[in-house]
Amino acid sequence: MMLYRSYGVTLALVGAFALSACNPSTVQVPEHQAAPHIDVRIMETTDLHAYMLGFDYFRQTPTTQYGLAHTAALIHEARAQNPNNILIDNGDLIQGSAMGDWAAEQGVAYLENAVHPIMKALNYLQFDAANLGNHEFNYGLDFMFATLAGAEFPYVSANVFYAESEETAGKYAGAWGEPLVPPYVILERDFVDQYGAQHRIHVGVIGFVPPQIMRWDAQHLTGKVRVRDMVSAAEHFIPQMRAEGADIVIAVPHSGLRTYPEYPKFAEQASYQLAGVEGIDAILFGHQHQLFPGSPSYDNLPDVDNERGFVRGVPAVSPGYWGDHLGIIDLRLEQTDDGWQIIDSQVLVRAIDHRKDPHLERLLQSEQEATLTMLNEPLGQLEHRVSSLFGRVMPESALQLINDAQTWYVKQLQAEGSIPADLPVLSAAAPFRNGSQGPHDYTLIEAGEFTLGNLVDLYVYPNTLQVVSMSGAQVREWLEMSANAFTQIDPERSEPQELLARFPSFNFDVISGITYRIDPTQPRRYTNGGELINPESHRVVDLKWQGEAIRPDQQFLIATNNYRAGGGGNFPGLDGSTLVYASDAEVRRVIADYARTQTSEADGRLRVVTVKNWELMIPSEVSLRFRGSPSTAAQQIVQNTDGLTTIGLDEQGYALYELRAPQHTK
Repeated sequence: MMLYRSYGVTLALVGAFALSACNPSTVQVPEHQAAPHIDVRIMETTDLHAYMLGFDYFRQTPTTQYGLAHTAALIHEARAQNPNNILIDNGDLIQGSAMGDWAAEQGVAYLENAVHPIMKALNYLQFDAANLGNHEFNYGLDFMFATLAGAEFPYVSANVFYAESEETAGKYAGAWGEPLVPPYVILERDFVDQYGAQHRIHVGVIGFVPPQIMRWDAQHLTGKVRVRDMVSAAEHFIPQMRAEGADIVIAVPHSGLRTYPEYPKFAEQASYQLAGVEGIDAILFGHQHQLFPGSPSYDNLPDVDNERGFVRGVPAVSPGYWGDHLGIIDLRLEQTDDGWQIIDSQVLVRAIDHRKDPHLERLLQSEQEATLTMLNEPLGQLEHRVSSLFGRVMPESALQLINDAQTWYVKQLQAEGSIPADLPVLSAAAPFRNGSQGPHDYTLIEAGEFTLGNLVDLYVYPNTLQVVSMSGAQVREWLEMSANAFTQIDPERSEPQELLARFPSFNFDVISGITYRIDPTQPRRYTNGGELINPESHRVVDLKWQGEAIRPDQQFLIATNNYRAGGGGNFPGLDGSTLVYASDAEVRRVIADYARTQTSEADGRLRVVTVKNWELMIPSEVSLRFRGSPSTAAQQIVQNTDGLTTIGLDEQGYALYELRAPQHTK
C-alpha cells in the first residue's frame, strides 16, 4: 500500500469570506479595525506523466493510488475552502502513461484539429498556469508546441531559449535570445479580504526546466535550443517581475532539492539554491517524485524544515507524482503602506483517496477507449514469463528481451551499411521498473499473448535507439558506473548486510554480448555524479568477449538509448561524443518490430532465452539483504535459485530477501 500523509495545518478561513457575494463598494471597514488581509491558496500538481485517470495501464484495471481524476476531487475541495486560489502544474505532463503514448502516436497532424487529451483535462480543471518539464521535449518541439497550443492557460519557462535568436531589446532585454515560452507571467486576480472587499492582486509565476534537456533530448534540441542556469535566470527575471508590479512571486522549478559544497551552474536539482534568490515568496518544485514536506530523502538538510515545509525560510511544496497528492501553500497577505506583504504561510500535501471526478473521466472516455485498443494489439505468443523481479541481482528476462531487440536492430543497420559492419555489437539495457515506485513496480509479463500494452510494462520511457562506439576500456568504465548499484560489502562480516545502494534502477545498465562479474567488496570507482574517486578500485572483473579477455583498445558498437548516449546518468565516456548513429525509432517500436519478426518466423511464438552473462561475486559466509517484489512469480524464482531465500515482508509491502553464495540456478 502507498503511504499517504498530510503535513501542516490549513490557514483558518476567515468567516468574512461569506461576504464575498456582497458588492465590494458597499463593504465598510470599521475605523480602528485591523488592516485588510487576504488568504491566498496556491495549489500544485507535478509529474502527472499523462496519468489523467485512476487507471493502471500495466494491469488494465482501475486504481485509487494515482491519477488526476482523483487529484481533481482534492482540487475542488481545496477551492471550496478558499475562493482566493491559484492552480499550477509543474511539468512532466504529457509523457508517461499509455494515454500519453497514444496521443504522441497520433502526431502533430492530430493536434491540428483536436486538443491533446491531457490539455483537455487541465482546461476543464481551469489551471491558471503551467511550467515546462523535461519530458515535454521527448516528442520534439513541433509536437510540444502543437500540444501547448491547446492550453487555455499560459506556459512559462525562464531558462530555455531558441538557439539562433539574438539578444533582445524588448520585454526580455538582456536575456539569452528569444524564449521558447514566456519566462514568467503575472496573473491579475480579484481576491477577497476578511471584510469581503475585493482587491486586485498581481501573482507572478516563473518556471524553470532542468538544463539537462540538452543531453536527454539532444536529437530534438541540438542546434535549435539553448539553456541557462536556473538560478541565474531567476536572478535576472525576478527583479523584472517585481518592477512590473508582482505582489507575490511563485517560483516553479521542475527540479529537486539538493545541497552542494559549492553550487555547480546548470545543476539539475536547484530548488534549494532558488530559495536563496531574493524576491521569491513560494516554491512549487518536483522532478524527483518525492513529497515535500515528508519524504525521508529531505531529512537533515541544512535550513530545510521537512515537517512544516520550508526551504531556507521560503514555503515550498512537492506533491509526489502521477497525481497521488495535491500540494498546497497558504499565504496570508496584509495590506501595508508598502503594498501587500506576506505575514504568514503554511504548507501541506494532501493524499488522494477513493474520491474522483466522474466528469473528468467522461471527458476523456473516447481517448481512453482508443488507448486500450492500441494496448491490446497482439504481437505474438510469449513462450515464457518475462520479468525484472530480480533484475538488479541476477540476469533477468526483461533486460534480455530489450537487449535482444536492440542487437537485432543494430545488426540490421550493419547489414544495410549504415554503420560499420566489422565491429562486434553489444547492447545495454536497465530494469526500468524495479520497485522504485512501490512493491508492485516491477515488469511482470506472463506467458501468453504479448501485446503493445506489455511494452509499456517492459520499457517505460519513449527513448529512441542510438548506437555508440566504445573501446574495451570504455566498456569497462560503463559497467563500473553501473556497479554503483551495490553497497560495499565487508567480506569478513557475518551479520546481514544491505546489498543495494541508493542508485536509480534505470542507471543499472546490463550489457549483453559480453561476460563479466561484479565484486561488491571493492570500493565504488565513481560517485553517482560520475566523479572518479577510487582510481585503483575495480568492481568489474573477468570482462570477456567470446571467451577472451577484452583488450582496452578493442572496439565495439553498443546499442543504447538517447538518454544514456547523450550523457544521462553521468556515465564516463558517454557525453554524445561517441555517438555513431542516432535513430528516430523509439526503443518500444524496435521491440515491437523485433517481436513481430520473431513470431512470424516461429509460428507466432516469441521465445526469450536469458543468458547468464554476468554475476555478483558473493563471499562465502556473507549474508546480503535486499527488498523486492512480493509476487507469486518472484517466489517461484526464489524456489529455483540456490542461495536466494525470502525472509518476510516490510511495512511497505516489499518482500525481504537474503542472498548468499553460490548464486546458481538449480
